[in-house]
Amino acid sequence: MLTLPTELTRLYEALLAQHDVLAPQRPYYLKWLRYYWDFCHKYAHTVQSVTLKEAKSPLDF
Repeated sequence: MLTLPTELTRLYEALLAQHDVLAPQRPYYLKWLRYYWDFCHKYAHTVQSVTLKEAKSPLDF
């Protein structure tokens, strides 16, 4: 599985905190982001570009 870029991980963790996702639940969100990241790279799927203002939840990325 691919490793997430450090900056992406930092920004996503900040977004989770901003949306009041409980700390014990955050590793699960990061796990699914890693799965999505890996899938997009493995199958040449383009990652949807969503700005922070357009995101309605942490999972919109």
